[in-house]
Amino acid sequence: MTNAQRRAAWLASRKAETELHHDSKPEPTPSSAFCPHEAGAYYLAAVETVGTFKMFAKDLKPPVYTYGITTVHFELNPDTGKWIWFDGVSNQSPRKTHEGWRLGSKRLHDTRESAEAELQREMVKNGDRVTKVHDLPDDMTALKKIRSAHHPDRNPDSDGDLYQAVVEKLDRMRTATQ
Repeated sequence: MTNAQRRAAWLASRKAETELHHDSKPEPTPSSAFCPHEAGAYYLAAVETVGTFKMFAKDLKPPVYTYGITTVHFELNPDTGKWIWFDGVSNQSPRKTHEGWRLGSKRLHDTRESAEAELQREMVKNGDRVTKVHDLPDDMTALKKIRSAHHPDRNPDSDGDLYQAVVEKLDRMRTATQ
């Protein structure tokens, strides 16, 4: 008897044993079935196009993108036993790819930092300024301090993108209060 034949006989006997002991389906292994991690929340990096250019117009404008992070909390569907997330329209289940888990076409991130890193990569790819605008405070005095600390004329080591983002946020806050 060759090694291959011995292995085949051993596998057949193991399969026969498991069929005798288990009448139901085998439990899914952690690698093949989605099981949320202990922290609970996952994150989706969402990049959407708001404005697009017209194909035959004379004044072509590049598309305008919005960037956001969606927090995803999965729930166990009692009927199917699968983990689902209701996005407001339909129930979605995560699917496994070679690089991790996906929800639809978007990659699921275990931490908010990795979702932010993906947004930063998308911003670079789309030619937008790379700033963490969503991390800016909503307090006028704190924003003015950041603006003065990063003023390009006063500080040679200033972050020009951060300065510009603060100026834009201050302008938006001023127009919202008027």
